[in-house]
Amino acid sequence: MQITRQQEPVILFFQDNSQSLLIGKDSAYIKTQYIEKIKSVNRELERDFLVNKYGFGEQVAEKDSFTFSDRQTDMSEIFSTIEARYSNRNIGAVIIAGDGIFNRGRNPLYMSSAAFTPIYTIALGDTIPQRDLLINRLRHNRITYLNNVFPVEITVEARQASGQQSRVRVIHEENTVFERNLTFTSDNHFETLTAELEATETGIKRYRVEIDPIEDEITLANNQQEFFIEVIDSRQKILILANSPHPDVGALNMALQDNENYEVDVSLINEFEGQLEEYNLIIWHQVPSSPQQAQSLLSRASRENMAQLFIVGSQSNIAALNRQQTGIQINQRAAGFNDSRADINETFNLFQVTPDIRNLLNQLPPLRTPFASFNLSPGSQVFAFQRIGTVSTEYPLIAFTESGERKTGMILGEGIWRWRLGNFAREGNHNAFNDLVSRIVQYLSVVEDRSFFRLSTRNFLYENQPVVFEAELYNRSYELVNEPEVNLTIINEDGVEFDYIFGRTTNAYTLNAGVFPVGEYQYRAEVILGQDTYNAEGFFTVSPLNIEGINTVANHQLLFQLADNSGGKMFYPDQIEELASEIRNRDDIRPVLYSQAEYEDLINLRWIFFLLLALLTVEWFIRKYAGSY
Repeated sequence: MQITRQQEPVILFFQDNSQSLLIGKDSAYIKTQYIEKIKSVNRELERDFLVNKYGFGEQVAEKDSFTFSDRQTDMSEIFSTIEARYSNRNIGAVIIAGDGIFNRGRNPLYMSSAAFTPIYTIALGDTIPQRDLLINRLRHNRITYLNNVFPVEITVEARQASGQQSRVRVIHEENTVFERNLTFTSDNHFETLTAELEATETGIKRYRVEIDPIEDEITLANNQQEFFIEVIDSRQKILILANSPHPDVGALNMALQDNENYEVDVSLINEFEGQLEEYNLIIWHQVPSSPQQAQSLLSRASRENMAQLFIVGSQSNIAALNRQQTGIQINQRAAGFNDSRADINETFNLFQVTPDIRNLLNQLPPLRTPFASFNLSPGSQVFAFQRIGTVSTEYPLIAFTESGERKTGMILGEGIWRWRLGNFAREGNHNAFNDLVSRIVQYLSVVEDRSFFRLSTRNFLYENQPVVFEAELYNRSYELVNEPEVNLTIINEDGVEFDYIFGRTTNAYTLNAGVFPVGEYQYRAEVILGQDTYNAEGFFTVSPLNIEGINTVANHQLLFQLADNSGGKMFYPDQIEELASEIRNRDDIRPVLYSQAEYEDLINLRWIFFLLLALLTVEWFIRKYAGSY
């Protein structure tokens, strides 16, 4: 059976809903007269077509009214939406109304090249550059350390302001912490300033960058930006305890001081009067050197499961060192030493080995290693083996052992100061050596998270990004469970609390708390598992997003190309009334007829059923009459 269906053409209308449309002299027109004109055009088109209306900006969504509040513009999402929702549909035309400015996603010209539908564009906004000062870009670290001086790079842009003067300021807690006068030398002036600010208090700190306005600016909304920075006082504290002065100690100290994440203290073992517990890692240089030396300190470090790095040298007492349970047993054969270069273990996986380290390490001068054999515990991994002369051995040169919560490293030779000098001689810098030392220290000093309740989220977000939390709950056997309910409270700067309950995934928890206004927030979570109550807390900050204020010059050329490439046409606001008749008069926007052959089982045809029933009835009467029954 042949069936013919008719599909009416669909007109898709996409309106730019971003903030850039209201930055300009025609913003009042856009919010009032233009909106009425668009409603009138759509009503006229709806007489002949099905019209579906969308807004685009941060995302594409069906809308009947527009607020022009989106903080970003992604025009490519228009064509992704058409492909996803209207594939194999009879699309008569696409109408795109906007200023042609996009600051997210792909170039819409590339995305529209596969479209076989005429595109009509409505060109809004002003293509003539207007006088405007703006913060074009801010670059800064997310985290800094207490008492550090941290840089903030500020890029100022001035349009149509040649000969004008202004001033840029950085303000913290209503106090000006940086300012500089500016003179603009052209109508397209760019200038990058570096403000060096001091972190004097811990916590999340809010700063505001402002440019003093000048006369006749098109908008003042882009004259300021805010940013947040977290000031922490939690550098990894490293203690180097040496048996005696040695160039190795200086090389290690200089390598670690180049990394702002580390705070290094150096002391001779017989002069140390501090507390070991204050440090994240203890580096013992040729300690112990006698059976009794530093025994109390060594015992305390082992008892507290502290991370330790032992460097073996000519002053080391091997017998006393073997009693420290480092994971490597040194079986000294004689009092002599070998000159051993480094062969990197290709199967090592405790931390990444950069190409610079890999290429350089086997070329560096040898270390003086004990003339001995070595036994490694099952929990040990070798980073580099000893190469004695031209012979590669299985003896460890640098190795690590992890036993329970305790991490131990061993450098089985002295003279790493030569590595630092060798690095400089070959490369003109100490980068590879410093990087190697930092990676060793980072692996040893970082404590693995063994808590039973873990909660994570992004600490820094923009105001259009949702706050998403992930949580994991472990039982005493460290198995993931998610039967108990997890409660979360978010507190804003005014102390107002917002309560949430986590949703469950397969074996963990997740929560999308939505978007929040600009500000600083704290959160705390609680879950009860059996008789145990677990808590987690933290913070996040929401920063303003002002991308729409950076580019205020409309791009009508892009809108023209979109229309021209597809066989459509571009209209200006005073021509909107012509749009409906232009679409209606096109010969190729017509209903589409689809013919389809459909087959149906005979048993579903009722007339055949009744015909057969009638024939059987007639046969029965004939047989009855003829006496066959």
